[in-house]
Amino acid sequence: MPWNIIKNQEIDSWNDKLKLTDASFYQYPYFISGEYASLFSKALFIKYTEHGADQAFCAMVEIGRYPLKVCVIECGPVILQKNADLKKIIKELKEFAASKKYVHLQVRPYNTAAEELLKNDASFTTELLFPFHQKEEFDWNIYNKPEDELLKGFKLQCRRKIVLAGRVPYKFCKLQDEKELKQVHTLFKKVAREKSYKYMPFGVFEDIFKKGKKHGLCDIYAAYLNGKIVNAIFIVKDAQSFYHFSSGMVIEGYNYNESPPAKLHYFLMQDCFYTENKEYYNISFGGSDNLIRFKELFNPVEIEKPPYYTYIINKSKVALFKKFDQQKTGILRSGFKKISKFFE
Repeated sequence: MPWNIIKNQEIDSWNDKLKLTDASFYQYPYFISGEYASLFSKALFIKYTEHGADQAFCAMVEIGRYPLKVCVIECGPVILQKNADLKKIIKELKEFAASKKYVHLQVRPYNTAAEELLKNDASFTTELLFPFHQKEEFDWNIYNKPEDELLKGFKLQCRRKIVLAGRVPYKFCKLQDEKELKQVHTLFKKVAREKSYKYMPFGVFEDIFKKGKKHGLCDIYAAYLNGKIVNAIFIVKDAQSFYHFSSGMVIEGYNYNESPPAKLHYFLMQDCFYTENKEYYNISFGGSDNLIRFKELFNPVEIEKPPYYTYIINKSKVALFKKFDQQKTGILRSGFKKISKFFE
């Protein structure tokens, strides 16, 4: 079986290796190992090697505990060689999953070739079972273009917000070290308290920032007013994009139209497009109604993601899962999260 687990001492190096591919940030170890480090979930990294050459890489997320453990692959596997046999790679991925005794394997493919293969494989279904892990169905992308065209592409209200924010003495910058993370933590706590917004544990942000920053794959952009942080955007990256992972803002004493988010997003887009030459900025789909309306001001292009494909390994356990209605599943998910939080 050419799929083998990658040794711990080798995992970090894949953050740089994947920069040479079109892999999504969901497959990068710095991100996935931070997002899914809990009592009931962890990342597992494997590679497919044939004739002494690495043909494919895959970041997998194991959720649950044996005997009720499932595996999820978001935007993978990553194909490393043009002549790689994708059909064989998927076939042996299923064998690997079965050898790990997962209840089922859930895959969201990253490219059309893999999607077509899974769609035509009768052993996969598009039924989404017990979805502890489910990402957005769409991406909202803003694509790289000359700066004057970029601005013209925003709605008039957005361009006006950028101009008005320029009249307030905000300082826009990119945070440089872990010490400044404490300020972001304080801001996020204030947002959570005042706006009843729920963030993931800040330890997750800290872990992703530390692991990603050293590879140039993570940044935090911030707006300061009178020496105090008032707005922050947490960015994760892959070779072709910036992704808006999370953000927060608390500001008082200024008109809503003079608030900094539009200008801060525009500030980081200049880094994204003209400093790092990325193809697009994924401003991320979803959020509160107000946040969605704000993101729409940038006229992002909506990209529909492929569905999840599920390979059922243990039919009897899947039948047990199906006895849970949506409400009971939600209660169980909340219980897992509370227990995990207790052990953080």
